[in-house]
Amino acid sequence: MAFNEYCDWKWLLLVSFLFLSVHGQTSGPSFMVMFPAEIGSGSEAKLCASLLKPNESLVMNIHLVHGNQSTLLLQEKAEEEFHRCFNFQTPQVKAESVQTMKVELQGKNFKMTEERKVLFKRYYPLTFIQTDKPIYLPGQTVNFRVVTLDKTFVPFDQKVCIL
Repeated sequence: MAFNEYCDWKWLLLVSFLFLSVHGQTSGPSFMVMFPAEIGSGSEAKLCASLLKPNESLVMNIHLVHGNQSTLLLQEKAEEEFHRCFNFQTPQVKAESVQTMKVELQGKNFKMTEERKVLFKRYYPLTFIQTDKPIYLPGQTVNFRVVTLDKTFVPFDQKVCIL
């Protein structure tokens, strides 16, 4: 008899857990914002935002905060679910900089704020020097080419001073 009582209790616990996991979720809105944890300075980055189960008219604001400066990246008003991605121009930094991405979701009866850190890195162009042969004999003419590429390996579109 103890075994059956144990099985009944275990079954009741399992059913209760499944009921809570399916029906016990909050009925309020939820959101998700996705962006890279590390972004190149002065480049174009992508940010995606999703809003699920809005039960009223909501405004989603996404700010990039550094010190006491705040830059509004996205302001989206919604009464229904959405998923949108957009590109934004990242700030120029002279050295590595940790900034804060702040997401605010606000309605008449609802307010939620989340903050996450993002690292902005400065990427320097890469310069490659290529010769036509690996080894030269004395007196031979050395033929070479110099190519400078940006962080996405696209040829750098600026004049470079060679001393």
